[in-house]
Amino acid sequence: MSPQVTILGEILTIGDEILQGRTVNGNAAYIGRSLVQAGVDVRRATTTADRMDEIIAAVRQAMTHADIVVITGGLGPTPDDLTRDALSSVFEMPLVVDPEQQEHVEGIFKRFGRAVPPVSENQFLVLQGATRIHNQGGTAAGIHIEKDGKHLFALPGVPQEMRDIMDDYVIPVVREAYPDMCRLMKTLRMAGIGESLLVETMGDRSLIEQYVELAYLPNHGLLDVRLTARSNDPHEAEFQIASAESIIRECAGEHVYGLGTVRIERVIGDILLNRCQKLAVAESCTGGLICSRLTDIPGSSNWFERGFITYSNRAKNELLSVPNELIQAHGAVSEQVAVAMAEGARINSGAHWSTATTGIAGPDGGTPEKPVGTVWIAISSENETHTKLLQLGAADRERVKLRATHLLLYELYKSLIDSVE
Repeated sequence: MSPQVTILGEILTIGDEILQGRTVNGNAAYIGRSLVQAGVDVRRATTTADRMDEIIAAVRQAMTHADIVVITGGLGPTPDDLTRDALSSVFEMPLVVDPEQQEHVEGIFKRFGRAVPPVSENQFLVLQGATRIHNQGGTAAGIHIEKDGKHLFALPGVPQEMRDIMDDYVIPVVREAYPDMCRLMKTLRMAGIGESLLVETMGDRSLIEQYVELAYLPNHGLLDVRLTARSNDPHEAEFQIASAESIIRECAGEHVYGLGTVRIERVIGDILLNRCQKLAVAESCTGGLICSRLTDIPGSSNWFERGFITYSNRAKNELLSVPNELIQAHGAVSEQVAVAMAEGARINSGAHWSTATTGIAGPDGGTPEKPVGTVWIAISSENETHTKLLQLGAADRERVKLRATHLLLYELYKSLIDSVE
């Protein structure tokens, strides 16, 4: 194999509003995704207060650890915007008025029929010896400093301005600076298997890790496994990904339902659409979450027939024809009621397939025989109805509902795959 090329990246966000929880740090997430897709190995993301000494210390530390440093925030006109001055101090680059930048800022204010106020005149300034990055959407210019083979980029904190500069300037510069860098990623989307069980099933991971790095991203019953190959040869990286994927698929088998960002609801919908079949859903404990997930998919009206949110026993009886005596004999949370709900939804809607959930989401309502987190799910077709008992533990309601939803969707996916045309 060719030697791996590793370019280290670090993200530095400036702003008290981030630290105080008044603003969600979406900028760091966007920067991280962009750098990783460009082949940069992002090792650290730091948030720093609007304090000169702390910004200076954070920049110096980042330049010690990383090849690529991306800063966002602190370039505006107000007194708490200190990034520009901090970089001037760290790199000993004086701030000077740039005529093109001044013309750009004046033009923005002129469009609003105003002169540049004194507080915004610092937007004319750039670091002498650095590259000014034009900001089409705002007054704060970006900054690009190259030193000792390393690159630092300082971008505005306004999300759209940051994204535009990231896409149009930073990523092209990174790719040009490191032309031999190749990082190829592929995500296998799985359901019905947890991280620990997958690792156990794979056994000796060294067979896979000789080709790729593995990352496990669980999500309440769903699991993404990201494969990352590094090489200065794109063809070799593709071979490494393919080899690792083949081993994992052999181990995980039916649990892999898709690649990349495809959602399991989309896969289910595509199967139903290709077969010209319809789906109906009956929900109790999940309270409409399954219907919501399915109808999030554009075009779902072509295969999603209807949903029944039957939270009460009366609703189960009136809308799904679940007999009252069945509920009295076995309880609403039971295999028998789950079967009756699914079959009632299918028959009453005329759909080809139906599903049902009934359970105890908590935090109250559990018993020793049926503790919180007990959920029965059912999948019904014209040929058969099968059930599965989920014991999801005494988690909060939202987690129980999410896990029940994801696991039901996986059971439906499996049933569709296994069904005979």
